[in-house]
Amino acid sequence: MNTKLAFPAQPVAEHNLIHSWTTRYNNLIALLESGDYRFTMMGAMLMLQGCILTPVALLIFQYFDFGYSDLFAGFAVVSFFAVLVSNLGLLSVRFCLKLFAVNVLLHLLVIALHFVH
Repeated sequence: MNTKLAFPAQPVAEHNLIHSWTTRYNNLIALLESGDYRFTMMGAMLMLQGCILTPVALLIFQYFDFGYSDLFAGFAVVSFFAVLVSNLGLLSVRFCLKLFAVNVLLHLLVIALHFVH
């Protein structure tokens, strides 16, 4: 048995630590799709969407009723179920993260439109 330590070919200080955001994003997606992190990510997305974002949006729509609250509430519920179905259908993590990000941005936009009206 070889008991010598194996050192890397290049010292750690010489590694290029600056990566573009696309490289970091692709590495994160590869990590999430490779192991048990996928289910942790699904739980986090569902918890954020179903326990924080959608109920807060529904409370805002019902408390500050400036009109079109039913339409906005329907949108919030449908977008929550889109995230739920995409996660339960075991679609790719890349698609689920993009869908979650779009839903967060659309929720914020609809809340802002609700207050502007």
